[in-house]
Amino acid sequence: MSSSTDPSAARIVSVKPLENKDARWLNLVQIEYLTPDGQTRQWEAIHRTTTPKSSPGGVDSVHIIASRSSSTDQTKKEILLEKQFRPPAGKVCIEFPAGLVDPNESIETCALRELREETGYVGEVVGRVGGSMVMFGSPASSAAKTVFIHAIIDTGRPENQTPVAELEDGEFIEPFWVPLANLHAEIRKLAEEGFAIDSKVGIYAEGLEMGRLLNGS
Repeated sequence: MSSSTDPSAARIVSVKPLENKDARWLNLVQIEYLTPDGQTRQWEAIHRTTTPKSSPGGVDSVHIIASRSSSTDQTKKEILLEKQFRPPAGKVCIEFPAGLVDPNESIETCALRELREETGYVGEVVGRVGGSMVMFGSPASSAAKTVFIHAIIDTGRPENQTPVAELEDGEFIEPFWVPLANLHAEIRKLAEEGFAIDSKVGIYAEGLEMGRLLNGS
């Protein structure tokens, strides 16, 4: 990968305050609320400005847990992750494929669209209609909601042989596969190498590791 498209080539140039009137995606708000003992208090939070009114449950974004397997052996299953520079972290972040829901778009349609745009892969949604339960990504600072969609990628399909991403201007994403059985160890290794680990990926890996420990494996 050339330096012009390598996510690790990105750098922070400057950081400065931003007023809400100049913000495109987010607004800083003050919430006034009543505590159980009747006191009035204030809380600072971030609100996303682009959530479609048509979005099911007010969901802002969808994260895709996509897997592939070259055989029927479940121990050989792999999971798809991405490397993408995230300015707030100031680092290349390890993430699941993800994206914002467009107006009048279903959760499943959003998931498959984002998967193809960011990685080039054509997937098939599996599991519960509408994805996971609705989750708040950071409820102490934001009302943003997300869901997870499970997808299977058949690498035997012609369109998945040499996938080509359809990235937007300014997007530099490097997809890569990790063996599911080694996910926890691989994520820890990437963190030690200086990558930022998206909490959703980290929690997923920690959950798998906890399951392994509880099962005594």
